[in-house]
Amino acid sequence: MKKKKTNYLVIENIILLIPLIIYGIFKNGYLIYEKGYINFYQIFKPLYLPLIGIIIKLIIDLIRYHKIKIDYNLVYVILIGMIMPYNINIIIYSISLLILYIITLFLERHLKFNKVCFIYLIIILINFYFNKFTFENVLESKFTYSFTFFDLLMGRCIGSISTTSIIFSLLAFSYLTFSFYYKKDIPLFINASYIILSIIYLLITKDNSYLLNSEVLFGSIFIAPLPKYSPLRRINQIIYGISIGIFTFILSIFFNKVISIYLVIFIISLIPNIKSKRKVSNNVSS
Repeated sequence: MKKKKTNYLVIENIILLIPLIIYGIFKNGYLIYEKGYINFYQIFKPLYLPLIGIIIKLIIDLIRYHKIKIDYNLVYVILIGMIMPYNINIIIYSISLLILYIITLFLERHLKFNKVCFIYLIIILINFYFNKFTFENVLESKFTYSFTFFDLLMGRCIGSISTTSIIFSLLAFSYLTFSFYYKKDIPLFINASYIILSIIYLLITKDNSYLLNSEVLFGSIFIAPLPKYSPLRRINQIIYGISIGIFTFILSIFFNKVISIYLVIFIISLIPNIKSKRKVSNNVSS
């Protein structure tokens, strides 16, 4: 019964991520191809990255267990591919993900941390060493756009390769709130604290660029509440959410608007007792 429930939750999460990946193909693939800056095969880079993670995960499963396992590691590798920058080198990504995935399988036995954010941050550092550091796609780096509010909601903004659609993230959250196992207080308090600080900052500086942050929304909905790495008790979920929201906003100003939430989630996941107790979390995690 526990295995069936885990399988259902994993598949449910993957289905909710598909519209965001499709939009990523449109924004960071088709629109660029239409202007003649990339070839046809490069349109599907937002799809290649999650698929590479899935293949790595399945191969390692076959080596370790002699069978394919449907567990939350499948969700993790898809999420990692989705939050990569547009300019990520696929070869560097594939090799780094393979090595880091294997390392975390052993490392997390002794130290509990958010695996998605850990692998993401290391790959970002590796990519930064070899490539120019940017989250802009080809068009965003060449042209300055002025989008409508609806365009921004749809996802026409700078961000990770498959995370920029605010509408699809909100639709996924609306669905997840009906799940008994989903910790909906976490994204609510992350975004509430982040938006409140953004409004205060807007009133003081007249700068509204932090108010609409698709990366904070995506990270708060899909990564911060991952059952294995987030608190079980509601009061702890609230503290966890508020803490992530506050520190993400501060880091967004002084560091980077895209990376900040993942760095904060990773650091807070290292704090003792922030995770769910193992016996309970195993019901909905790998």
